[in-house]
Amino acid sequence: MCGIFGEVGSSEEVAPPLAGIAHRGPDDSGVWRGRGVLFGHCRLAIIDLEGGKQPWVEGERALTYNGEIYNFRQLREELRREGVRFRSRSDTEVLFRMLERYGEEAVGRLDGMFAFGFWDGRRLILARDRFGVKPLYWTRRGERLAFASEIKALLSLPWVPKRPNMETLKFHLTFLWAPYPDTAYEGIYKLPPGHILIWEDGKVRLRRYYDPLSDYGEGRVEPQEVLATLKDSVGRQMVADVEVGLFLSGGIDSSAIAALVPRPLRAFTLRFRREDLRREIFASEERYARAVAEAYGHELVPVEVPFSAETFSKVIWHLEEPIGDGAAISNYLLSEGARRMGLKVALTGVGGDELWGGYPRYRALLLARRFPFLRFLPELPFSSGRLGRLARDLNKFKRAASLPFPLRYLRWMGYYDLYGDVYERLLRVFPKVEDDLAAAMLFDISYFLPEHNLLYTDKTSMAHGLEVRVPFLSNDLLRLALRTPSAEKVSLREGKIILKRALKGVLPDGILRRRKAGFGAPVKGWMSGPLRTLLEGIGEDPLIASLLPKGTVEEVLRENLHGRGFLYLQAFQLLTLSVWRRVFSL
Repeated sequence: MCGIFGEVGSSEEVAPPLAGIAHRGPDDSGVWRGRGVLFGHCRLAIIDLEGGKQPWVEGERALTYNGEIYNFRQLREELRREGVRFRSRSDTEVLFRMLERYGEEAVGRLDGMFAFGFWDGRRLILARDRFGVKPLYWTRRGERLAFASEIKALLSLPWVPKRPNMETLKFHLTFLWAPYPDTAYEGIYKLPPGHILIWEDGKVRLRRYYDPLSDYGEGRVEPQEVLATLKDSVGRQMVADVEVGLFLSGGIDSSAIAALVPRPLRAFTLRFRREDLRREIFASEERYARAVAEAYGHELVPVEVPFSAETFSKVIWHLEEPIGDGAAISNYLLSEGARRMGLKVALTGVGGDELWGGYPRYRALLLARRFPFLRFLPELPFSSGRLGRLARDLNKFKRAASLPFPLRYLRWMGYYDLYGDVYERLLRVFPKVEDDLAAAMLFDISYFLPEHNLLYTDKTSMAHGLEVRVPFLSNDLLRLALRTPSAEKVSLREGKIILKRALKGVLPDGILRRRKAGFGAPVKGWMSGPLRTLLEGIGEDPLIASLLPKGTVEEVLRENLHGRGFLYLQAFQLLTLSVWRRVFSL
């Protein structure tokens, strides 16, 4: 796991802007200059600590790479049989040899999480893994093109303007994320998951090398096959020359990984302070995590890191875009605590919900289809606590239930309903398959997973130089999930049906039956405590005033701080947007 940077089309002898992404690779750094090409690299050493230094350069070819190739040993053996000689044990060299031999066609053979830039002597090849686990941004001006693991490296270039993308901010307000290729900054783009970018003779060409629809098609999948494939993925992702640990919540996904790792590990779980939980509606997951850790011989390590307004600003700086999800802060705090205790690599359960049908909104689709009369229920009054959340969710369900699919699904995903054009854009790219439930999961795999969950997971863990691996997101598991009929994943009563069957006898029944809790944070407690002063000032923010109708901010603040409402998530997103504007001086 590392931080990468590159620039082509420039002859200036300047140092690359690595300082802004040094947190991604605190172990080493390197720079290579070719004719009109500049590559930089910040290394977090995980495999072959001495032999994997970057950029990897041979002659006029160079590679700067971030991530892990989990099938690198298999690829290495195939290349060795073809007469290729190696001088290191690193997956970096395997990737270099693959690209040297097969060019852009090598990318489709990789199983892992990666983003890289490769200069083959005359052209630049950029690529990102098929899930979008690792981020990759790029920008261009005239004959120049630059790329980096993080936006801040590009913003530091003198020829790159720093302006907010107002259209993209509408998506952030609506969904908390924005679809590729756009970012919250004008002229800076994300390379979409499963894509390659070729820069040659001053021209850009984008090519998609993987589309989840290519593997979609219902077939017969047995629970034993799911279990065996997940176990294999966990085993592959244990490969490292440093300690590997677990992020453990006690939910099904992280517990499955805890059960399938081949040896006891340190398992880290987040512990919130009592004063932060005073206004909250979710309970601590530590007792569930402890039960799982004890069942499989892991050492449970509770992490308690103080939270403050300063911490919030740091998280926003690392996120780079206004992602108003408290889970991002939780992952930041957990990663900070684990890294302080010496951990460099952690396994996490991210991706299990999207592949195997874990979100309640999937069951809501079945509910709306089976009981259409529910759309006529009266609006429920607001209240506080758990009843308030129930009222919010039922009202949200009812308001969109009469809409056609997939607009109904997108409305359920939203927080603000102010911009019709954001829905129109997503409707144009929503997967076209007959099964609504399968279409929703395909959409989440293609957009929600990379643009939200994976994005904040990467940014907030790499903020501390900690590599997070995602065993649920292997190529083989994705193919299995896309072949599994949606009825084998979701029913009116539960989600992850086939995954639970696969884990029967592996996990305790109490974990398998446990209601989904989600990876949350005490944002209500934070907004009434350390963030209250910041929150009360968002009504004066000029960016928010330009995006929202008059009176919206006042209503949200009144309902959240003093009233009867349940709008704390909307308030938190506005607060995130306001702090983001100030942190990046926009």
